[in-house]
Amino acid sequence: MDKDTYIKQLENKIVELEKRIETLEKHIEKLERLLDMNSKNSSKPPSSDPPGMLTTLPKQRRKKRGARNGHQPHLRAFLPQEFVKKHIHLKPEVCTCGSTNLKDTSQPPLRHQIVDIPPVKPEAIEYIQHISQCEDCGAFIYRPLPDEVKRKHFGPGVLAVVAVLTGMLNTSKRKALAMMNEVFYIPMSLGGLSNCEAQLAEALEQPYQQVAEYIQTQRTAHADETGWSRGNKLKGWLWMLCCTSAAVFMIQAGRGQTAAKKLLGAFAGVLHCDR
Repeated sequence: MDKDTYIKQLENKIVELEKRIETLEKHIEKLERLLDMNSKNSSKPPSSDPPGMLTTLPKQRRKKRGARNGHQPHLRAFLPQEFVKKHIHLKPEVCTCGSTNLKDTSQPPLRHQIVDIPPVKPEAIEYIQHISQCEDCGAFIYRPLPDEVKRKHFGPGVLAVVAVLTGMLNTSKRKALAMMNEVFYIPMSLGGLSNCEAQLAEALEQPYQQVAEYIQTQRTAHADETGWSRGNKLKGWLWMLCCTSAAVFMIQAGRGQTAAKKLLGAFAGVLHCDR
């Protein structure tokens, strides 16, 4: 190899090394920039910061307590006068300046009401079945109870309170029972509370079916389901069928076609089901 050729190869090698060094320097600069990134100078989350780095939480702007300027006051509504049991009139006798020379004005008086609930006294209707004896055969007989009161011990008012406690407010049976016994003075057991719920379910069966049939006849309705505990660690499903003006719910042990067809009725192949 002659001298000129060797020098030419060295020059090419130097140019190649310079390009490689330039590429490596850019790569090192990029790596250093990535290593220096944290949640303060990039979009990285604070959880990705290295150990020992001080984190400063953004200052939250505290809202001033109380009503805002221009806020309409929400005053407690007064009960109508037919609920007022007693009026106590308070008339000033001495002015703040010490004068007792006062006269009546046409200004409306200020009002302040104290609302209370009187002790609840339950009412009972007692059916007395007199016992008579037949003079011919000697048998003791009595007139049976009317059909509408057989196996019933509580009236519609008690049923309404039970419906609110266990149905609307989702109160446990024992807490609802304590409410009935201690607040309303109704002698009731857990079995009696369950019987009240059974009567409510029986009374609501007909309107429930009417609402379900109404929704099933609509042109557009939607159905959905979600998990629902049935007690005693039994898993169930809460189904819902609704339209723009009504909705019905149904609790089933499964989420298959059997439950869906029972909810959708004869329109199971027509209604749109959101899953």
